[in-house]
Amino acid sequence: MIIESLHIENFRNYTKEDLIFSNSLNFFIGRNASGKTNLIEAIGYFVLYRSFRGISDPELINWNSNFFYLRLELMNLHESTYEVGVEKINQQYRKKIKKNGKKVNKLSDIISDIIGVFFIPDDLEYVESTSKRRNFFDYLFSLIDVEYLNALVEFQKCLKQRNELLKRILEKKSTTNELDFWDNKIIELSLLIMKKREQYIQIYNNFFHKRAKEISNQNDEIFVKLEQNDLGTFKKMFLENRYKDIYAGTTTIGIHRDKFFFLDKDNKDIGSFFSQGQKRTVALSLKLAQYDLLLENFKIKPILFIDDVIRELDQYRRKYFLDLLLDCGQAFFTTPNFEEDMRMFKELKGNNCKIFEIENGNVKNEF
Repeated sequence: MIIESLHIENFRNYTKEDLIFSNSLNFFIGRNASGKTNLIEAIGYFVLYRSFRGISDPELINWNSNFFYLRLELMNLHESTYEVGVEKINQQYRKKIKKNGKKVNKLSDIISDIIGVFFIPDDLEYVESTSKRRNFFDYLFSLIDVEYLNALVEFQKCLKQRNELLKRILEKKSTTNELDFWDNKIIELSLLIMKKREQYIQIYNNFFHKRAKEISNQNDEIFVKLEQNDLGTFKKMFLENRYKDIYAGTTTIGIHRDKFFFLDKDNKDIGSFFSQGQKRTVALSLKLAQYDLLLENFKIKPILFIDDVIRELDQYRRKYFLDLLLDCGQAFFTTPNFEEDMRMFKELKGNNCKIFEIENGNVKNEF
């Protein structure tokens, strides 16, 4: 899987650029706020079909335009072209995605076409936020299992409908019996998702534990634990909770509230006692285990997107990460000071690198 080229129009601080990439390592260099991360964001848009920074589509449009357009050429067994455009029309924003010139109606049809893993400074938030961890695993499991993805999408629709109905019941605008349909749907979908979460977290944990131990130089043994309701009693518990939900005006138990914890070798929750080094070990291990799981599932090396994270690592973790780069397929990397960082990257010099020098939203040089 190789991203061959990218065409950009009116994306962030770029007006128009055409880039051809190395099939190995691609470095974007330049001062802070020059537009390095914006380029990774544009390429990575075809992995998530949204910004990896959590920014809305309208905010990605260049200030001097009412649209952005991206086109990417991918080689994976055969060449494919992907296009995405967002345009403001009559005060509304419309998004269109195409593959090989044909409109894509369901994102699930292409969501695993381009497999990538993002390493960004905000990865530390996965250590500190339960909801972000849950979203991380939902996305990962959806990539490797379309049934999981479809069930999750349907669950979220049903949950929204149920919560709206709960509020209407509280306001005496609907009756309790109307919950029966949505309760049965949610229970059915929840049981499927819960079973699959248990299955995949066990597989993922093997990769995570191995990576965490290696990154910490054998010092840390850390596992991920999934805390969810018991499969055998979930239906009974969910139905018994109905009146509590009505008074709360929302669904108070279910898969949308499941938690993922970090445990040590003695099964103690160590999330609140992490040192800064342990937090970086966990954040890096989460993404490396994601890489491992995707590689095992698709038998293709995921593309790496690395946004200025190496400097934050200590010497041992930095060496471990550089070894990964030597063994990976294609990678896109940002750095503000390439000459200084090349001391770290000296082993990568002969590894088919391509360097793009960025200045104020323009690719100034390629070498």
